[in-house]
Amino acid sequence: MMTNSSFWVALFSLAHITLASLGVGFMVLAPIAEGLGRTRPHFTDVAYLITRFTLVTYTTSIVLAVFMLELFIGLFPLTNSLLFNHFRAPLHLALVVFFIQLLCLYPYYHFWDWFRSKSITWHIVLGGAAAALILVWAGILDGIGSYMLTPVEQETGWARLWNPTWLPLMVHRFFGNLVIAGYVMAAYAGWRLWNNRHLGNDAGYYLMVLKTGMSIGIVSLMIQPVSGFVYAYQIQTVRPDVQQELLAGGSIILVIGQFILLALLLLGSHLIFRSVHVDRGHSYLGEGLYVLMLCLLVVLAPFPYYRRLISLIVLVQTGWYLSYVFPVWIRHSTPSLNTPFVHGSVMVLGAASLILYLTMGTIREVARGPDTIYGIIEHQTESPERNEAFHAP
Repeated sequence: MMTNSSFWVALFSLAHITLASLGVGFMVLAPIAEGLGRTRPHFTDVAYLITRFTLVTYTTSIVLAVFMLELFIGLFPLTNSLLFNHFRAPLHLALVVFFIQLLCLYPYYHFWDWFRSKSITWHIVLGGAAAALILVWAGILDGIGSYMLTPVEQETGWARLWNPTWLPLMVHRFFGNLVIAGYVMAAYAGWRLWNNRHLGNDAGYYLMVLKTGMSIGIVSLMIQPVSGFVYAYQIQTVRPDVQQELLAGGSIILVIGQFILLALLLLGSHLIFRSVHVDRGHSYLGEGLYVLMLCLLVVLAPFPYYRRLISLIVLVQTGWYLSYVFPVWIRHSTPSLNTPFVHGSVMVLGAASLILYLTMGTIREVARGPDTIYGIIEHQTESPERNEAFHAP
């Protein structure tokens, strides 16, 4: 059961994670888009748009992180003390990386034209440095977060980062960041097209943003079940009790909800890609089987073995369909996307991707219950008076 302390920390944590994850995803995509802009100039405009998104989401997430950290220190002093003392060296590095990353990110945006007038290459390098540094920062925090679920007995903070679920969590969250960044990009483009039906020449630009976002979102989404399986397998190997606890209690609602949202993203993406004309046409039998598999994915969510089998079938179906739709989608003009149905659909998918991301994060936090650090600190033992008991030697 969630205590009042847990609720407030979780509230600000989820708000922070939502915007921070978007910021990380956008930060990675911006220099890549700018690099593509060397040969396809419209991608330079996309890179600038993505960087604007980055500044808004990332700056707001930093403010929310301050509130979250203050609440965490005040409401969970034992956990805070243990983590800061057990990971002192990694946290020092994370802070240095964070400040250097800020020195790369903000000039990258605010002096965009000036840097590009001097050297486009060095401007891309500046954006790439910001992206690389934020991944280092996120990797250290993921190491601490994974330690809270699968702690290991080691002598140093660096060794504690190398717990069994650190790398799987980093990979899973990296592609999760790209999923929400892609779908939110498409949702923004859909919103602009929806509210401005007569954009004229700008319609082509926003259709291109929509296509780019959908491409990033669906490709990353296809990787997520694979990285998620590896992550879940590692947790199951270290903590065999987690899966049974999640499927036996009220947390089963979160598990089912996760697969409802995943099925919604896959089905919605399929309907949008289906609007593109291809020479091979569409097989109604194949599409019927695809919808059936998505329904089974939700129905069998409480049964891991069968769910994984269905997930594999769905991934194969999705990959096969995209293999002949994608070339047309990427290379040709797709005016069929400029319809209210597509505009509304991508906005729904953008919201669904964010909710799915938060649901997955919530499941990971619930899996620790009733502990704040599994097997070390329980919620009930949190009290300021015992703070000194957990200082590392």
